[in-house]
Amino acid sequence: MISCRALSFFWALSSSLVHGFSRDGGIRATTTLAAAHRVNESESAVDASTIPRRRALQKAVSLVTTAAASSLIEPLPAIADIEGVVTVPQSSTAESSAQSVDGKSVTVFKTKSGLQYIDLVEGSGPSPRYGNFVSISYKGYVKLPDIKGKSSQFDQFDADPAYLVKHGNGRTVPGLDEGIHTMKVGGKRRIIIPPKLGYVTSGLGPVPPGPYGRWKLNRLLDKMIEVKGGNVIFDVEMRSVIEDEADQGYYDDDSLSPDDFNALRNNLESSRAAGGNV
Repeated sequence: MISCRALSFFWALSSSLVHGFSRDGGIRATTTLAAAHRVNESESAVDASTIPRRRALQKAVSLVTTAAASSLIEPLPAIADIEGVVTVPQSSTAESSAQSVDGKSVTVFKTKSGLQYIDLVEGSGPSPRYGNFVSISYKGYVKLPDIKGKSSQFDQFDADPAYLVKHGNGRTVPGLDEGIHTMKVGGKRRIIIPPKLGYVTSGLGPVPPGPYGRWKLNRLLDKMIEVKGGNVIFDVEMRSVIEDEADQGYYDDDSLSPDDFNALRNNLESSRAAGGNV
């Protein structure tokens, strides 16, 4: 049996979906309407006043189920500003400032994306290029903000003495990928990652291999959301940089200059105006 409260809920939901209106979630209602249109694009629009109550309830339940299934198959993109990560700010343009960490004076670099890092040991080997394999050792922490004068400590969630990653393939935490780009082999660096450059979507590494480590990481990330602050921190040592012999040249550190970009855009617009195929 469905309670009267549940019936009222589904009736209100069905009305909001039919009219394309939702006071509490306009975006969700619009998304669900779009899904309904795709499923029923061959059907003509029907006035809500002509739909029997039972049919409206069944339609609402069907739409909610379809929308839920779609969200599981195709999760919504994370709401995160990661601009400045594709074209990584180089350390030569990063701002630096002297700060005291554990009673020691250190130089903290801050890039345009908001990433901060501290060079603990300056390496003497090469820096990685996008498309290289990079071997690093790291320890991963979450540092929550101090709350009501109470200082929070680093909470370690993972460590790996030999982690191999394809640099720039989009499967690494954006802040970590940016932070190792200007390191040199043999160097050690503390990388302080703001939330917008952290675990902003699923499928990013590194993640702990075991269930307890993953549970701990998720718990710490949930805590960051709860207190609306904190950082993911990696202490990294760059062990080696390896050329990928199978690389097809899709990775490149260079980016288009503004003049080149404008020339390309003008060429595309001219081609479209002439009726040519782009």
